[in-house]
Amino acid sequence: MDLIEDRRSVLAYFQEKGIIVTKDALDRILDSSMGELLPHLVTKEVLDAGFLTVNDVLKLIRQPERKKMDFEVYMPDIKAHSSVEDFREMFVDRYQRLRRIVAQSSEMRGTYTIKSAKKSQGKVKIVGMVSDVGSTKNGHKKLLLEDLEDSITVFLLKGKGLNNELVLEDEVLGVIGSVSANGKEPVLFADEIIRPDIPYKMIDEQKKDPVFVASLSDIHVGSKTFRKDDFLKMISWIKASRDEASKLKYLILSGDVVDGIGVYPGQDRDLEILNPYEQYQQLAEYVNMVPEDINIFVMPGNHDIVRLAEPQPVFSEKIKSFFNSNVTLLPNPYNLVLENKNVLVYHGMSLNDMIELVPGASYASVGSAIEELLKRRHLAPVYGGKTPIIPSKRDYHVIEEVPDIFITGHIHSFSQGNYRGVRYINASTWQSQTDYQKMMNFSPNPSIMTLFDLNSKTQIIKDFKES
Repeated sequence: MDLIEDRRSVLAYFQEKGIIVTKDALDRILDSSMGELLPHLVTKEVLDAGFLTVNDVLKLIRQPERKKMDFEVYMPDIKAHSSVEDFREMFVDRYQRLRRIVAQSSEMRGTYTIKSAKKSQGKVKIVGMVSDVGSTKNGHKKLLLEDLEDSITVFLLKGKGLNNELVLEDEVLGVIGSVSANGKEPVLFADEIIRPDIPYKMIDEQKKDPVFVASLSDIHVGSKTFRKDDFLKMISWIKASRDEASKLKYLILSGDVVDGIGVYPGQDRDLEILNPYEQYQQLAEYVNMVPEDINIFVMPGNHDIVRLAEPQPVFSEKIKSFFNSNVTLLPNPYNLVLENKNVLVYHGMSLNDMIELVPGASYASVGSAIEELLKRRHLAPVYGGKTPIIPSKRDYHVIEEVPDIFITGHIHSFSQGNYRGVRYINASTWQSQTDYQKMMNFSPNPSIMTLFDLNSKTQIIKDFKES
């Protein structure tokens, strides 16, 4: 049938069938753009009763109607000013937690401390943090590995193929090898490198109706290049509650939700809305169109008006007041537990560093860089690059819980993959190509929403590009 959009036509359609429509039901039909679904509302129960209620409409578009959930969000214990001791405590926490993961692997049973390994003969197993990476004249890779008491030089020999191993400063890894004490200081010749890594896991396939979580990122409301029409088209799709939208329960916005101001020189020339608070008000106007039984999570990124250094705190109470009660504000990064599944969300500033370090990675193909983060169980394994870090006693970038889904953004690319059973996505942007991207010869693939079913392997890509 043709799409029926106006009030008079909807009432006429049901009147022909002898059905009275309540005001609430009519409002819901019009708000949800349900014109082409009207025949599905003419059920035996409705015909017998002679009238259509809002509950009859909800029964069709939300099966069953979903209840809003409350989410408790941690607040990182981060100081505004940090000392050398604060950094030391953060690195110690990183080392201890990642060491525990490495030492629990089957290959690393019987791990030595570095001090005891130096006094041993034969094969040893140690876990340490990489404090230096270099190479010898003969093409072997040379590492300095340290734990809480001591350090040792480790050689990755090219004859064993280990010299091509990508080793990053500050990552925590295990080494199996033999100690040689022929020189002034004992050294370790590696046979194997063991990382914290993600254990292989099967994606849980449950015989349940789909429950979808949708991922968006880098919306950049306020920019002249914000793709408003695409974004509103996506919102209308959600409101219509057809197809997968009827099973959508969670919506994640993973940072750079507005364009901000002062992020780079001359940014004011690229802005349609100069006041950042007005940018958030405009974002909230769009987000508040989403039905309130969908739980929405909003995270900051480097364009948002929170501190730049990670971990980033949640938005201010003033910004929170712009949104409906179904919106939960998150810090960056954050591990959400949805339907007993771990959904790790990170805006992704460290991907700038990883793209430069990981062979084959690029802004157009970021999957290999994301997988290297998962291998190291850390969201920002290299300190001192392009990712500003503010320290605390707990390193919030450690991936302690194995995610079922890993969501990043930031680089305006679109990439998806599966690493050892972890579904990951670098979420699409909602901003057209910027002048900087033109200069870098990078064309983003914008206006894409990714939906993950929390009850199965199903993953759906929805493209809302108008042109």
